[in-house]
Amino acid sequence: MEDLVLRPQTKASTELESNVKESTRSRHPYLDGNFYPQKTELHLVECYFEGTIPHVLAGGQYLRNGPNPSHPPAPEQPYHWFDGDGMVHGVYFHQDPKTGCIVPRYVNKQVKTDVLIASHHWTFSLMPSIATLIDPISTTTLLLKAILRTAILSFLSGSTRISVANTSLVFHDNRLLANCENGPPMTISAPGLETLGWQRFIDPDTGRNAGMPGSFDEWSTAHPKVDPESGDLITFGYNIFAPPYVRYSVIGSDGRHQTFQQPLDLPESVMMHDFAVTKTQSIIFDLPLSLSPFNAIKGVPMISFNPLRRARFGVFPRLYKAGEDEIIWFETDACMIFHSANAWDEHDEKGEVNAVCMVACRFQGAKLVHAAAGMAAPGGGGTDVVHLFYYKFDLKTRQISHAYPLSDFPMEFPTVNPAYLTKKNHYVYGASLSSGSFDAALSGAKIDTLVKVDVQERIKSPPMCVTQETANLPPSGSGVKKISLPPGHFASEANFAPSRPDDPDAEEDDGYLFIIVYDEARLDPVTGDAPDDDPDASSVWIIDAKAFSLPPITKIRIPQRIPFGLHGTWVSRQQLESQENLHINVDGQVELKPGTKTRTATSISALTSLWKWQLVWAGNEVKRGVGDLGTLSFGLSALVAWVLFLLMTWDLWAMLGGCAIRKVFG
Repeated sequence: MEDLVLRPQTKASTELESNVKESTRSRHPYLDGNFYPQKTELHLVECYFEGTIPHVLAGGQYLRNGPNPSHPPAPEQPYHWFDGDGMVHGVYFHQDPKTGCIVPRYVNKQVKTDVLIASHHWTFSLMPSIATLIDPISTTTLLLKAILRTAILSFLSGSTRISVANTSLVFHDNRLLANCENGPPMTISAPGLETLGWQRFIDPDTGRNAGMPGSFDEWSTAHPKVDPESGDLITFGYNIFAPPYVRYSVIGSDGRHQTFQQPLDLPESVMMHDFAVTKTQSIIFDLPLSLSPFNAIKGVPMISFNPLRRARFGVFPRLYKAGEDEIIWFETDACMIFHSANAWDEHDEKGEVNAVCMVACRFQGAKLVHAAAGMAAPGGGGTDVVHLFYYKFDLKTRQISHAYPLSDFPMEFPTVNPAYLTKKNHYVYGASLSSGSFDAALSGAKIDTLVKVDVQERIKSPPMCVTQETANLPPSGSGVKKISLPPGHFASEANFAPSRPDDPDAEEDDGYLFIIVYDEARLDPVTGDAPDDDPDASSVWIIDAKAFSLPPITKIRIPQRIPFGLHGTWVSRQQLESQENLHINVDGQVELKPGTKTRTATSISALTSLWKWQLVWAGNEVKRGVGDLGTLSFGLSALVAWVLFLLMTWDLWAMLGGCAIRKVFG
């Protein structure tokens, strides 16, 4: 253990190019307080800490991803929590090669996606808000306008992909990947968090990949799974325009395709945020939350939940081949699952897999999608409490033999010890609330309770008489432990790091949990704003996963505010040092190799004239740093630029024309 050390902090910071202004902060529930984006980047700044740092963490890094809009919307504009550009925050546990002392260093970087770079050029976000896509009052014309606006601006910008890489992080094939389901993963480096480029999963043997760059075939789930033993990455992506609506892939630990872009037969396009995997099977969720631009023809929003449609789960072999293997479909009542916790195989007396079990966080509806936009769901209704839920899919009878809640309290953001993914495990760590629910629309759901659930014990002795509409109890009961944070403190998802990674006798909960905690006492008492540079507002807590109690063994004070975010991960020293673009210098620092190409957001200044647009997008300035965004011909760029100019100023021309007509004929 590394004992308490107080070290001075150095400001190695870069303020992001942004229109963030504290005086005009939106009161949208997911832009209010600590939901507001952080505009400053810090690079591996030494941090004060209290307590002890376990030596097993030396050389590793805790990371968390989340939305951080570089250009927050004006108060009257629509916004959804999932809209924002990805920003990764990390604490790297640097070990001094001379003294052996461990020093935590904080770093945060915006993920330099095409959308982010192009948005800096235009000084506003290119993407339509998800709030527009789910709003029942959005007309077909409004949706088409939003889609065309994005298409035109992206084309003018040279942008080929629309992912904001803001959801999760996973380590595979010696690469750290930032994920979001509307594009391929983005490779970033650790510990410095420089953006390196899109990961398109090109097979090193065949050079094979999906179709054209930027196509829907490249889209990949925000929650790919890494098999802890084989290192295989199991993933899928969906297409919202045309079948096959889902394609499934398994990528080996060396980047080679085990099975690639296999079409899965679904009747319509749905929002499929997550899935589950066992050692031999994969489980996809065909749930009644449709995601289609053609929904407008039916008179419903582009993203729409149908409570009358049955939910389906498809179980199929890990190395599925279309036309050779079968998908077994299991139907049940309408529901919505955004996150699975784990899944495992069960075997008969002959050792054959006869059932697949899954634990996931189950909503009855999709109110969460609307809540994250600060709006009520269509149809009203009561609170939609999310429960940890157990399913058993019998592969012999082809029926769901078990389906019941394991919690009578709200629980989301489930995580497990990654070494137990795909295996029959005991412990699921999750986030809960002392009051309210995760579908809170007007206050912003904030986590103040952590839970540790022994799912095997709860499967044997589940809570009784749980109803979706009424159950909102504090975490309690057999097989459940909880941690209540101090009043006014709110946390993130808990992520596991093993304390005995090389010990075959280690138990499942031998490890540490990382959470990011924000103290709302640091909010401005007058405006309610969260100051960006407050060194006492945010901290990273390290909790003993086995004891699962407070106080934490370590509190690391972060030199600036960390906004509430989504999903995180632990990257071990071995993983970090395996990255091909990094090396360890003479001072023991892990850094990018000289000459490594990174993406930047400062290559092109804001576009201020049509002539500037034409020069930039003809390629004269693209070569100065944007790199893989590509170039466009001068003539086509000029034409599109003029058309765009007319579209953007149409109201002005209409007003001038009306004045002229009135003057002539008035």
